[in-house]
Amino acid sequence: MLTDFWYVALLVSGLILASVLFAVRLKKQNLRPVFVLPMMAVILLTAVISGKILYLLFSSNLIVSDNWLAEVFHLNPAEFSFTGLLAGASLGTILAARLIKLPVPEVLDCFALPFCLLAAFVRFAEIFVGDLGLAEMATFGLEEISDGSVLAFFPFAIRDQWGQWLLALSTLETICIIITAFMILLSSFRSHRDLSIPCDGALFELALFILCAIGFFFETAKISGVVFYYVHVEQVFSALIMLILLIRLCSRLSHIQKHSYRLPVTLFFAFLTINAFSQYFMDKAWRFTFLFSESVFDWLSDHLCLVCYSVMMLTTICMIVLYLLSFRKLRSYTGAETKLSSGKES
Repeated sequence: MLTDFWYVALLVSGLILASVLFAVRLKKQNLRPVFVLPMMAVILLTAVISGKILYLLFSSNLIVSDNWLAEVFHLNPAEFSFTGLLAGASLGTILAARLIKLPVPEVLDCFALPFCLLAAFVRFAEIFVGDLGLAEMATFGLEEISDGSVLAFFPFAIRDQWGQWLLALSTLETICIIITAFMILLSSFRSHRDLSIPCDGALFELALFILCAIGFFFETAKISGVVFYYVHVEQVFSALIMLILLIRLCSRLSHIQKHSYRLPVTLFFAFLTINAFSQYFMDKAWRFTFLFSESVFDWLSDHLCLVCYSVMMLTTICMIVLYLLSFRKLRSYTGAETKLSSGKES
C-alpha cells in the first residue's frame, strides 16, 4: 500500500492544483467549472485502471502470484505504467466530457496545462519510492556521482542503501515536463489573443505527444522498468501513442490543405528506427565490427553508451520537432482560413 508520506503528499498536492487550474480554465471557456470534481474523479479512476492494467499485462508478478486479485488491487507505485496513466487520463477526460455533455475538444484543451502539471507531480514523487526513476551514471557512459560532485545533492541525485549516489531521472523528467507546460501555456495565451485559432483538442494532443516523447527517451536508462523479452514496454506504447497523434495531426492538415502523410510518418519511423538501432548497437556492438576500422571501433567501444544515448536523445528531439512543425502549420492554416472567412462575412 502507499505508505510514503512525501509520495502521497505530492500526489494529493498535484491533484488539488490541477483541479483548481482545470476549473479556472473551464471558467474562461464558459464550460461550467462546477463539474471539475466529478470530472477529475473520472480522470483519476481511468488513469489508475489503465496504468495498472498496462503494467500487469507485461509483468511477471501476475503470473507467479498465488493471489492475482491481490496483485490487481496492490497500490505499489512501482507497479504502474506511466504511459498507461497518461493514456487513461486522456480517455478519462473524453469520457467525463461526454458524460457531462460538454464539448470534448474544448475540455481537452482546457485540461492540457493541468495535465502537464499533474504529470510533473507524479514524476517528481517517484524519487521518494525506492529505485523508481533512478539510474546509474555509468549507464550513460559518464563518471559515477561521488561526494562533492556537482550533482551530488537532492533532488538531482539520491543515495541508495549502500551509500552510492544514483541519478534522479525523475527530476530531469519533471524539468522537461515543466518546460512542456510552459510551452502549452504560451500556446494557450496565443489562442486567447488570436480568436481565429479555435480550441480543437490539438493543444492537449501536443502535450500528450511531448510527455510520451520524454518518457520514451528516459525509460531505457532506468534501473527499474517493465521489460518484456528485452523490449521496454513503456517505450513501445509511448511510440505507438506518438504515431497515432502524428497521423491524427496530419489528417487535420489534409482537411485544410493538400497534405501528405508520407513525409512526416516516414521521418518518424526513420527516427524511431535509428533510436531502436542505437539501443541494439549499445548491447551488441561486437556484431558490427565489420562496419568500422579497428581504431574507430576501439574509440566507439570506449564511448559506446555516451554515443548511443546522444543519438537516442537527438532522435527523440527530432520526433518532437517534427510534431511541433506540423502543429505550427495546422495553427497557421486554421488561423488564415478563419480570418479569410471573417473578412468575407464583414
